[in-house]
Amino acid sequence: MKLLFKTLSAAIFLSTLTAQAEELTLTTDKGFALKADYYQSNTKSNRAVLMLHQCNYNRTMYDNIGEQLSQQGIHALSLDFRGFGESINDEFDIDKVQALPQEQRRSAWRKMSTNWGDDVQQAYDYLISKVSGKASVGVIGASCGGSQAINLAEKNPIQVISFFSSGQREENIERYSKMLAAKPTLIIASEDDGGTYTSAQTLFKKAKNTNSKFIAYKGGDHGYPLLDKDKHLATNIVSWFNNQL
Repeated sequence: MKLLFKTLSAAIFLSTLTAQAEELTLTTDKGFALKADYYQSNTKSNRAVLMLHQCNYNRTMYDNIGEQLSQQGIHALSLDFRGFGESINDEFDIDKVQALPQEQRRSAWRKMSTNWGDDVQQAYDYLISKVSGKASVGVIGASCGGSQAINLAEKNPIQVISFFSSGQREENIERYSKMLAAKPTLIIASEDDGGTYTSAQTLFKKAKNTNSKFIAYKGGDHGYPLLDKDKHLATNIVSWFNNQL
């Protein structure tokens, strides 16, 4: 019996280690290729989480979280925003945008980011097509991804939402307060991360659901570096979504 238990444990451990995302290409109606990673739930499930990266990184920041979510029976998808990671072409490429003079850079950024709402919606539609039955969906947005999470949650039946080092303008905080504050909300921010932390505090004050949670860190780390700083953070994020969905 002990040998059988050890064999099964080893098999489960190996399965966890070798769990890999399915790389996707989601083509928009105008032919733009969006790259994404889909983590299929290890069981038949109606639960899912869409993961939106920060604007100085790409979809790979959620590799560990996506794998853990799938092991908890939650479908997960991380998307490269248009212009980031592998979602690039000659017209939309963050490296080229950043090399432009200031005024041209602002114009190119607006042109690129204007598409994100539709791109995120397409990723959401793909994700819910993978669930069984009535979907129960959460979204996490890091930094600039937080505003996209608000946009998505206003238009779709999102059950839970998370802001990861995501500072929001007063307009977005008001939108959250009016439309989304009743949803369980997970907010993560560092105390020395300037306006991001102030915004996080305000969002948490607006949150009305008793299952909402605020995780604060010392220092000024922004987004992804917190996952390296605190090796338990990814697991805590997954656990929270697992409990709320």
